Amino acid sequence: MRDIRVALWGLGAMGSGIAKMIASKEGIVISGVCVRREHLAGQEVYAYLGMDRGDRDPVFITNNIEDVVRRDLCDIVVLATDSFVEAQFDKIMFCLDRGVHVISTAEEMAWPWAQSEELADKIDAYAKERGVAVLGTGINPGFVLDYLILALSGTCEHVESISAARINDLAPFGKAVMVEQGVGISVEEFNRRIAEDSLAGHVGFPESMEMIAAGMGVKLADIEQTRDPIITNIDRKSAHGEAKKGHLAGIRQQSYGRLADGKVFIHLDHPQQICPEDEGVHTGDYITIRADGYDMNLSIVPETPGGIGTIAMVVNMIPHVIGAKPGLRSMLDLPVPRCILGNYAEQIHSGRDHRYRRGELVPIETVVLPIGERAPQVPDDTKKTPLRAFTKGFLQEESATRGDRVTVRTMSDRLVKGTVSDLPVSPTHTFGDSVPELTAVHRQVFELMFGGESK
Repeated sequence: MRDIRVALWGLGAMGSGIAKMIASKEGIVISGVCVRREHLAGQEVYAYLGMDRGDRDPVFITNNIEDVVRRDLCDIVVLATDSFVEAQFDKIMFCLDRGVHVISTAEEMAWPWAQSEELADKIDAYAKERGVAVLGTGINPGFVLDYLILALSGTCEHVESISAARINDLAPFGKAVMVEQGVGISVEEFNRRIAEDSLAGHVGFPESMEMIAAGMGVKLADIEQTRDPIITNIDRKSAHGEAKKGHLAGIRQQSYGRLADGKVFIHLDHPQQICPEDEGVHTGDYITIRADGYDMNLSIVPETPGGIGTIAMVVNMIPHVIGAKPGLRSMLDLPVPRCILGNYAEQIHSGRDHRYRRGELVPIETVVLPIGERAPQVPDDTKKTPLRAFTKGFLQEESATRGDRVTVRTMSDRLVKGTVSDLPVSPTHTFGDSVPELTAVHRQVFELMFGGESK
């Protein structure tokens, strides 16, 4: 069984940790690394990470993503560069165009329909066309304040409301998170940036809220967010951030998800700061589900490690994404996350794609009208789906698998280009089950048309 080949797009705090974890596992290898920092180009990645390469093939860092992301070079790309769907959209589409699966660490990608529905629909449609899957995940969103809550709710007959808090240490995270959380800025700077809406704070509350609501079949009428500064009384310093006394060590962010009657159904509280223990603040994850007549309480003390947790979630989900149904997926679509101690390649659930050979009958699909070009009069749900044409023909290339772009020769001797589909070659449709009422109507119509006295 071939090892899973993983390309890394981004090698910051999270990307480096992901690389180190992959290098420690069986059945999975780093196939390529691309970064923006020009001075890293040409360095061998294991040497850069301070690891013994052993008998692994050397992997050299590049600034050119086309050198590492191709279907013949990797099976999946871990995209660890941004926090927002819009910032990652072009990168994701680039990967899909080359027929490879994607895992993104971007917080908004955990449930991209919450704030970027149009872009999410385009990613979903193109991933399905190319026969690959896309997932956004991490420790939060992706697990603690959404997935874990949903798992606990599965033991309840009814849920009245949900409250959850994550008090965590930002120290393991990189510079991008420090900037988003305003670590080190003054209170005046905080107020100014809040007023102009240029301080991100925690990215992911709408995504967590919508994931919980969708998973429970609840419709939220409104999601409110608040942000307050966490001001340090002492100097604090982490590997990627520093906060002087009187400045921000982080932000306390809260979110309230209300039902149509105004009742708060979900309350999430997330004070994030560097080195909270320096001021005696103990970290932890806390969930309370108010069920019918009782409360269910869960405490994880200290917190689920943020850096390690994000790294582990990404790497442990790799085989499940490769084995997933094509399209834009969420954590709700895939097997439960767990630590994989054995061979990663053996955890791929759907097995390897069938490889077609030259001359074999192959089903292909082509997009006639992409999203955004459908007729204006069609229903809204139809507009979110591209108009696709399916064709069967004999493969002209030497070989191909699902998601490859190929040319086939049809029975009528036409040459048609398209993407290898996962549809079965033989038709599987029927005219449906028999309907007794329609059978009775058929008899009545037959009698009316052909019955009666002979002429």
